[in-house]
Amino acid sequence: MENKKHFPRYKAEDMTRGFNFRLGMEFKSLKDFKSALQEHSVLNGKEVKFVKNGSKRVRVVCKKGCGFLIMASKVGSSQTFRVKTLVGHNYGRTFGSKSASVEWIAQVLVDRFVNVAGMTVIQIIDEIKKSYSVGITYWKAGRAKKIAMDCLVGDGEGQYARLYDYVVELLRVKAGTFKIKVNQPQPTLPPRFGSFYMCLEGCKEGFLGSCRPFIGVDGCHLKTSYGVQLLVAVGRDPHDQYFPLAFAVVETECKDTRMWFLTQLLDDIGGIDFQRWIFILDQQKGLMSVFDDILNGVEHRLCLRHLYNNFKKKFGGELVIRDLMMGAAKATYHKEWEKKMGELKNLNVDAFNWLMDIPTKSWCKHAFSAYPRCDVLINNLSESFNSTILLARDKPIITMMEWIRSYLMSRFASLREKVDSYPGDVMPKSRKRLDREVEKSGNWLPVWAGGSQFEVTHGFTMDKFVVDLSNHTCTCYLWDLVGIPCRHVVAAIHYKSENPENYVHPYYKKDAYRTCYAPTISPINGQQLWPTSDSPQLLPPIYKTPPGRPTKLRRREADEYVTHGKLSKTNTAIRCSNCNAFGHNLRTCKKSQKSKNKRGASASTPGSAVGRGACAGRGASSSTSQAGRGSARDAEAGAASTSGVGGSATMREGGTRASSRLAGQILGSQASCN
Repeated sequence: MENKKHFPRYKAEDMTRGFNFRLGMEFKSLKDFKSALQEHSVLNGKEVKFVKNGSKRVRVVCKKGCGFLIMASKVGSSQTFRVKTLVGHNYGRTFGSKSASVEWIAQVLVDRFVNVAGMTVIQIIDEIKKSYSVGITYWKAGRAKKIAMDCLVGDGEGQYARLYDYVVELLRVKAGTFKIKVNQPQPTLPPRFGSFYMCLEGCKEGFLGSCRPFIGVDGCHLKTSYGVQLLVAVGRDPHDQYFPLAFAVVETECKDTRMWFLTQLLDDIGGIDFQRWIFILDQQKGLMSVFDDILNGVEHRLCLRHLYNNFKKKFGGELVIRDLMMGAAKATYHKEWEKKMGELKNLNVDAFNWLMDIPTKSWCKHAFSAYPRCDVLINNLSESFNSTILLARDKPIITMMEWIRSYLMSRFASLREKVDSYPGDVMPKSRKRLDREVEKSGNWLPVWAGGSQFEVTHGFTMDKFVVDLSNHTCTCYLWDLVGIPCRHVVAAIHYKSENPENYVHPYYKKDAYRTCYAPTISPINGQQLWPTSDSPQLLPPIYKTPPGRPTKLRRREADEYVTHGKLSKTNTAIRCSNCNAFGHNLRTCKKSQKSKNKRGASASTPGSAVGRGACAGRGASSSTSQAGRGSARDAEAGAASTSGVGGSATMREGGTRASSRLAGQILGSQASCN
C-alpha cells in the first residue's frame, strides 16, 4: 500500500517575525493564505503585490523586484490551498509597509487589545510601531479604530434593526417597561426610529419603596452619527446619591419628546393623582412649557445654577448681587426672604423685578413644599449621572442601553452589600448634616412651654423660633422642609436629654436604604440568544452630521470650579465703559460716547492750538502738532477730491504748499514754547 505524503499545515499561532513559508505548506482556505502573507509582509517589512489573484490560484511577487515569488493553488475540490512555488526575498526590511491596511490594523486591535475604545489615535500608532516596526498614518489609525469598534460593539444601523429583538429579550425576563415610538409618514415607507423608553423594574421598585418623591430631569447629547439625545429621570436615594429611574433615547429634544418621556414616566410610577411628585429642571424652555401647559398640577423647581447663569448675563456677576440672590433662594422663612429681596431692590431694581417675575415656589426654599423632605436647589445629581455614563454615550443605542443596564445591575448588588458596613441607624451624609446642626445648637437657649413645645432663643441676636417635637415642626421651616432636625430643634431635644437621631425622618435611615436597593435587576442573554421579534426592522433616524469633530465633554461656565489651568472668559458679563450697561462694550455702544478728555477735545481744533502759542505748553504743542498733521492730510484729501482729471496735479501742489505753511506755523509755535 502506497504511503500518503504529508504536507506541513499552517497554524495562525506560529506566525512570528521569524516565520518562513515552506514549499508544500497547506492553508485551510484562500483567505487564510492571504492573511498569513499579509501578516508576514508586515512583520518583516517586505512589500508584495498580487500578479494573479484568482479563486483557484494565486501568484505573488516582491514589489521591489528582488525575485521573491510564491504561488499557491487549490487542492482538488477542497478549499485547501497549497504552496507550489517558493523563492525567498534577498533585501532588507522597510519601515513603511502598505501591507498594513486599515482592515489589518482593525483586526490587530480587536485581537490583541482590550480597551480599544479608550485608546487614542496616537496610542494606536505607537502600539503598531512598537509591535510591528511599521509606521502608519493618522488617517489609517482613526479609520481602523472605527472599524474595530463596529466589530466589537456593532454598527449603529444594525442595532436599530435589532431594537425590537432587544425589547423582546428584556420582556422575557420581566425586566421592566419598554416602549418604542416609530416614525412612519406613509404605510408604504419603512418605519424609522423615533424614541425608545426604558424603566427597569428594579429601579421602579426601589424608587417607590423608599426614595423621596423628588425627581431630577435632564438631557444630554449622544456622540453618535445619528444625532439622538438621551433624557434621564434621576431620584435621590436615602444616602443623597443619585438613583437612576428612567431613560429615553429620542430623535431630537423638543417639547413633544419631553412630553412623551414624562407621560411614560408618570404612568410607570402611578400617574399624577397617585402621589405628589416634585421635579427639578435645568430651565429648558421646552421642558418648562410642558409643566406649565400640560402638567400644570405637577410641582417643579428650577435649578439655581442655571437660573443664576441667566441672571448673571443680564445683571453681571458682582458678589454683592450674587450673595443677595443666593441668600433669598436659601432663606427658609418668609421674613428672611423679604429682607434679602429688599436689599437687592435697593441695590438693583431691575434685578429685583426680574426675580419677582419668577414664581417663588420654583426657586425659593421658604415657598417649597415640605412633602418630599428635600430642600435641593441644584439639579446636580442628574448631571452627575450624565457624567458617569460618558463612556457609553458614543456607542450605538443597544450597546449604550446595555452598558447602563449592566452598570445599574452591578451598582445595586454592590450597594446592597455595602449597607451593613455603615455604623448607626442614620446614613453617613445625613449624620454629617445633623452633626453640623448639633455643633451650632450651643448658641440657642430652649425654654419649655409645656408638652412638646419649646421657645428657642439665640444667646446674642435674641432671634426666636417655636419648636414642636410632636408635630416635627419649627418656625424656621428647615426641619419641616428637610426632615433632619435643625439647630433649634437639637437644642430642644438636648433639653429633654434625648438623641437627635431619633427625630430624623425615616427617609434617611439604613432601613430605607436597604429597601431602596433590595430589588434585583435581572440579567439577560447575549444577542446570539435573543428571540426574533415579529415587528419590522427599524431604520435609523435621518440626521446630517455637522462638520468638525464632536465634543466629548460638557462646555463649562466661566466661573465653574476647575482644578488647574485658567478660568475661561467665555460667557462672562461684559460691561460698557460708556453707558455702564451689560452685554456690550464701548465699541458697539449705541449711545453717544462721552468725551474722555475735555482738554484734549479743545486742543483738537487747529486754529485754537496755533493761537495759544507759547501759553499752551508742551502738552498743547504736542496736541497741536497732531492736529496740524491731521489738517494737512485733510487739505490734501480735499484738494484731491475737488480736482478733476486734468487738474489733479495742480491741486496736489496747492495742497502741499498749504500744508507746508501750516507746518511752519506749528514749528514756530513750538520754538516759542521752548
